[in-house]
Amino acid sequence: STPAGHAVQQAWIALNVPQCGYCQSGQLMSAAALLASNPHPSDADIDSAMAGNICRCATYVRIRGAIHQAAETLSAGATA
Repeated sequence: STPAGHAVQQAWIALNVPQCGYCQSGQLMSAAALLASNPHPSDADIDSAMAGNICRCATYVRIRGAIHQAAETLSAGATA
């Protein structure tokens, strides 16, 4: 991880994913694990991988967007 954080963390911040923060550690870890095993996930892949994480603030659309953004960043060879 770089001083600026993992690409998933950077995308989370850029897209204002967290609200209450309660689920964020699990969401971030699941997202990073997904991208480590599937660098170009579809929406269905993301939904399946993240299904065990419940977000009481319902930021699922932003979570999915952040995962896609992180995938693009990682594919471009930027922050890993």
